[in-house]
Amino acid sequence: MKKFIFLFVFLIYNLLFSEIIFDFELSTEGWKSEDKNTEIFYTTRYSSSGNYSLCAKVNNSKELRIFYDGILDFKYSDYLSFKIYIPEEGGIDCEFMCYIKDDEWNWFETGKFKIKRGEEKTIILNLMENTDFWQPVSHLKVFDAYVKENIKEFGIIIWFPYNYSGRVYFDRFETSKEIKKDKFYIYNFRENSKRIGKYEKFEITFEIPVIYENPFNPDLKIKGVFVAPSGKVLEVPAFFYHDYLRTIYEDGEKLIPYGKSEWKIRFTPEEVGIYKYKLEMSNEEKRVEINIGNFEVFESDKNGFVNWDKKDKNYLSFSNGKFFYPIGYTLRSPDDEREPYKYEFKYKKGLGTYAYDKYLKKMAENKGNYIRMWMSPWWVGIEWNSNYGVHYKNLGKYSLENAWKLDYVLDIAEKYGIYIDLTLINHGQFSIHPDAEWWDNPYNEINGGFLKSPDEFFVNERAIEYFKKRLEYIVSRWSYSSSIAFWELWNEVDLTGYYDSGKVRYWHKKIYPFLKEIDPYKRSITTHYCRRPDDPMVWIIPELESLVGNAYDNRVIYSIRDYYEKRKFYGKPMMINEFGVGKNRNYLEDNLHGGIWASSMTPMFGVALFWWWPFIDYFDLYYHYKSLAKFWENEDRRGKFLQLSDGKIKGKNVDFIGIQNDEEGYFWIFDEKIFNSSLKRINSVRIENVMLELKNFKNGLYQVEFWDTYKGEIVEKISIENVKNLVIPVIPFEKDIALKVKKIK
Repeated sequence: MKKFIFLFVFLIYNLLFSEIIFDFELSTEGWKSEDKNTEIFYTTRYSSSGNYSLCAKVNNSKELRIFYDGILDFKYSDYLSFKIYIPEEGGIDCEFMCYIKDDEWNWFETGKFKIKRGEEKTIILNLMENTDFWQPVSHLKVFDAYVKENIKEFGIIIWFPYNYSGRVYFDRFETSKEIKKDKFYIYNFRENSKRIGKYEKFEITFEIPVIYENPFNPDLKIKGVFVAPSGKVLEVPAFFYHDYLRTIYEDGEKLIPYGKSEWKIRFTPEEVGIYKYKLEMSNEEKRVEINIGNFEVFESDKNGFVNWDKKDKNYLSFSNGKFFYPIGYTLRSPDDEREPYKYEFKYKKGLGTYAYDKYLKKMAENKGNYIRMWMSPWWVGIEWNSNYGVHYKNLGKYSLENAWKLDYVLDIAEKYGIYIDLTLINHGQFSIHPDAEWWDNPYNEINGGFLKSPDEFFVNERAIEYFKKRLEYIVSRWSYSSSIAFWELWNEVDLTGYYDSGKVRYWHKKIYPFLKEIDPYKRSITTHYCRRPDDPMVWIIPELESLVGNAYDNRVIYSIRDYYEKRKFYGKPMMINEFGVGKNRNYLEDNLHGGIWASSMTPMFGVALFWWWPFIDYFDLYYHYKSLAKFWENEDRRGKFLQLSDGKIKGKNVDFIGIQNDEEGYFWIFDEKIFNSSLKRINSVRIENVMLELKNFKNGLYQVEFWDTYKGEIVEKISIENVKNLVIPVIPFEKDIALKVKKIK
């Protein structure tokens, strides 16, 4: 039974508010013990308030632990007090402590108290945040206001000097707080530096004296307002943050909470000179500005943000104008439970961010520059069912643990020069088949949500508002990062349950402009489809900037050509975000090699992304990417109107794919039986007497370079005069060869 008491005691002119949370007048009120030698009951004996107290009867034990495992909210409490009594008759001197477990089961405990037999003692526990009264055990999290607002267990452990049989009484558990007038201010303010390189992260960290039930949707709005040397103004919202330390065990990575909850603002300057900035804090009643000061921005070697080129919208470039051509693979998460064939190897799973240390380092060493990663429930997703993991909080509250992981990956991506297509929703979250995760989804009414069916997510206004709130957190925390090339709203949206084009179109027309508006850096947005048949209702909407999808097939070159031809009608940039088929190592490696080379010989804005990343890593197949990157190094496609070539090739079991204009072209010639056949040849053979005939080139002298696609080296150069059609005698090769053709006179 709860009782509210106002004590008109003026301490520094503040009103003291008190609340009794346990008085045991009606029952044990949820208190229990798991010790079979202990009995818990309420009794009329030794009551300090009301008529009853709680009794713990111990039988031949050296330890007593009693606890309450319901939810307790001490957010508005400064102190917790209770009465404890050990009878004179049959009693014993002993020591005890109190402990709590927060909503992620992190354990905090007090120091030891002593009590003598026959003594009734009032224990006062300090609940003020950032105190050292509560010590963390097996973690480094600080006891702060966001710990104490959601306590999952509160308990008392008593130690007896020898096996004891007797009784201990408890009563009047009571919280109290001094009520003070709320003020707008910040404290513990820090800047990461006063001098920042252009396109590098400027970060401020601070605390506020207000605690919110949901800090991800607080009444108080905080934002940083930054004024560039040119006068351009950019506003960036603050976000709620907690730090972690990572460690690795036999069973994988574990994050340990560290320190206390704080607020941060992250900003990336795009000009050189002196920036001025201030904080704005506001709620429905008032608005306060805090002028902080300034910081200096100097030139750096950073390229800036990735976006569509201003002059050629089919390709990407950086803020500084340099051309960007994505070369990489899908790196969805650290692990993949599926296998394209039964692997002949095992790889260590559960490495988490440690896996990305390895993957991104190897990619950078081999000239890769791009990955695709998912915010999935099992990786860096931030909103999911609390039954899935203690760091999840259901709808509207986000996983700070997974958010920290994404912070870490973005930091190492920047270190290695890797850019990320960040997928915000994987299809499984709203799928009933395949990869069904709908049954765990917090939007599902069976999990306390409000949707009966996954397709309702696209049109239910309440669901749309929840997702917009998630986007606001994503943008406030990660929009600063130039390592994020794309916001990819969906992976395989057409595999969601009861897919409906009209509903999906409605959702995208709402979400696209909203996300574009709140992102201070206006980065590109896309959405991903699985099946080859297009969806005109969605693809034609102006907000959809690019088309990305899958091209899984044994005949990988046919699949890539087909993908491009069926989408070029829409007049939008396109790219293949998944491919990879093979029934054994050789088949799958050839599919990888053929897919990246063939896709690079199309007008798509990046190389097709192979799916099976553990396969690449285990067999160290990164050299395929290095060779491709060396071939395309220093080649800028912008403004050249390179189109698929309609030339002809003569030779046995050979074909080609390439792009050209009327003065230059790039071509990949391949053994059809290896790269584009359902009846694949296992062993490579020497291919000779091949002629490549190319149309639509201007008359003149051309230089032809022949490239080894496995070493990334020029094998031979020849010069050819073009009069009508450019006819190139191809040097002998095995499996495949690449060509560069450029007019030199």
